[in-house]
Amino acid sequence: MNLIEKLIDIRKATGYIQKTEKGNQGAMYVDPAVLVQKIRSKMDEVGVLLIPHLKESTIETIPFPTKSNPNAVSFLFKANMTYTFTDGEGEKVDVDWFCTGKHLQDPAMAGGAALTYYERYFLLKFFQIPTSKDDPEHFQAKTGETISTDQVGELVTLIKKTGTDTPAFLKYAKVATLEDINPASFKKLKSMLMAKEKKEVSNANN
Repeated sequence: MNLIEKLIDIRKATGYIQKTEKGNQGAMYVDPAVLVQKIRSKMDEVGVLLIPHLKESTIETIPFPTKSNPNAVSFLFKANMTYTFTDGEGEKVDVDWFCTGKHLQDPAMAGGAALTYYERYFLLKFFQIPTSKDDPEHFQAKTGETISTDQVGELVTLIKKTGTDTPAFLKYAKVATLEDINPASFKKLKSMLMAKEKKEVSNANN
């Protein structure tokens, strides 16, 4: 694969990420560690690096008066930057970006906050990752996302192996057909059938 194909492969593998963290103002956001780990594991697999380059950067003080100190200031960090995707073949994709961050006491922490915050949003926007407060199963049901033909086949095979009643199974899954099952539900339903199969094998051997 060339670099563009690898980046598309990373995007395909990332999928939906649920917002689980709450900020100071009450807004929900994606856990940065979950986001980076999910993307990095696929980047490692296809051999892609992401290199941040800071270009013009400034640190300035801005007024930030408080009740106890009307003359207080905070540090504001601003920088133009470029994120560069590259691989072992020497291909590169450059994306110009901007970051800014503020801190009441430490200019270094203003820079760190800017890099952390904008890295999260760069990854989310570049790979067009859908995010929401909904749990994955609810989100996929809401968006109409369903399982593949191969996944339907896996369930059919397990249903036959375990002698599971199909109408009862569909009722339990709250769908009209196997094709209507969403990916998040598929994982749980498949695990349930596999556990049933394992139990039946164990009983047969005893």
